[in-house]
Amino acid sequence: MNPMNLSPTASPKTMFASDGLVEHLVRGIVGISALSYAISISVPHPFYSLALAGVSMVAFRGCPICWTIGLVETTYRMFKRHHAAP
Repeated sequence: MNPMNLSPTASPKTMFASDGLVEHLVRGIVGISALSYAISISVPHPFYSLALAGVSMVAFRGCPICWTIGLVETTYRMFKRHHAAP
């Protein structure tokens, strides 16, 4: 029984996975950069730091662990797509 009516080789889009690996890695770079800069300017500019932390959370689609889960899901989807039986 297939409740989502998908073929066995199709993988549904999840909340954390991206459409491509490059897109996901770019989101990670933006998130890590924003978070590290937010930490570095937290004492002299706390409000800018909070704004950058928000940018980081949007880029990560949550927290860094959420981004890591999405990286695993995106990699799995790419692997499954390339190794699907015709």
